[in-house]
Amino acid sequence: MLAALVVLPCAGLAEVATAAPAAAAVQVLQPVVPVDTQQQQIFDGLNAQRAAVGAPALTLDPTLETVAQDWADVLGQGDGMKHNPNLQTLLSDFPQWGEIVATADMGNADTHGLENGNLAVDTWMKSDPHRAVLQDPKYTNVGIGLVYTTLWSGGRTVWRSYWVADVGSPRRTPLAGQNADGSRSFGGIPVKGAILQAYTAAGANGGVLGLPTARELGPLRGGGYGQHFAGGSVYWSAATGAAAVRGAIRDRWAALGWENSWLGYPTGAEFAVRGGVAQRFQGGLVYWSPATGAQALGGSVLSGYGASGWENGALGFPTTTAASLPAGSYAHFQNGSVYSSPAAGTHVVPSAVRDAWAARGWEAGVLGYPVSDARTTGGALVQDFQGGQVTVRGGSAQVRTLSVERTLRTR
Repeated sequence: MLAALVVLPCAGLAEVATAAPAAAAVQVLQPVVPVDTQQQQIFDGLNAQRAAVGAPALTLDPTLETVAQDWADVLGQGDGMKHNPNLQTLLSDFPQWGEIVATADMGNADTHGLENGNLAVDTWMKSDPHRAVLQDPKYTNVGIGLVYTTLWSGGRTVWRSYWVADVGSPRRTPLAGQNADGSRSFGGIPVKGAILQAYTAAGANGGVLGLPTARELGPLRGGGYGQHFAGGSVYWSAATGAAAVRGAIRDRWAALGWENSWLGYPTGAEFAVRGGVAQRFQGGLVYWSPATGAQALGGSVLSGYGASGWENGALGFPTTTAASLPAGSYAHFQNGSVYSSPAAGTHVVPSAVRDAWAARGWEAGVLGYPVSDARTTGGALVQDFQGGQVTVRGGSAQVRTLSVERTLRTR
């Protein structure tokens, strides 16, 4: 026989009940068919019914299975179809679950109601409210529980098996209300002050930064503060204000040492450039493009890059982060390099000249640092170095060193 079916949306703890059965002596039985086999039958049957209406397949969820089994245990004890009082506790970590409970009493005196889990699905689908719930595409997870008992009722033994299916949707962490100190909590983590303002401006937990992953850090260098989020970080200092840093730019900044590096704090949000993005920091700029990744530039190397036209100039994007040398600094770019030293100044070295210079040992070789920018003379590209000159004509490079010239003059 098929007993009444009940659908309970968990908007609260209101009790829903049918008439309680007579007092019963309960005996737990062993199933005729293994429980996991029947559970799989129900799971497959529910997904087949959902597929028929274009709803996504359900996933078996251990948390909901615990809830479903606890629900079934209550029903199996002859509790009169009462709402499980433990659901609120069991679902305390999932405040946004649209939890629905569907029950089926599959009692049968001959087979104990355990021969085919699909009987439960068939029963639910014959009930309009159950079918609507179990086929609802907004629910994506399910837990399935079972209790089977014998009850002494009406002067005879009655077999009962109660199947329970709890369905719900993944938790969406709500935005908490204003805290007493003026902060707001997102996913249980407070965000406050200027960092909260920047986070809110970026769309808060619904924006690119997502939920916070840790509490605020600080005080940091210079009295600043920072906070990490799933999609980036927000850092603040009195000198710079608050700014978000994310993606590969944040990774580069982190690799250099965050605010303790020569870059210092971010001074503004990232901004679009031709072919990529960039972001300003106290000590320089970080550039990113798909071809070159994120690279940091600062000091005289950055000044030399700017004088050449930034990313829109002949050099293109940086391919390395600016680095120090024993007597200067440098960075490589898509179409050349910028080298700087106090003795020789800051100069752009085009790729054609750079290749010939690199073959002579870069700045540590006989040519030393560049002392001029490259110039076009008589159809050739010419650049002067501390120890000589490189001339490129028609794809062929000629290198003259001061030591050779001195030898020629003494002959």
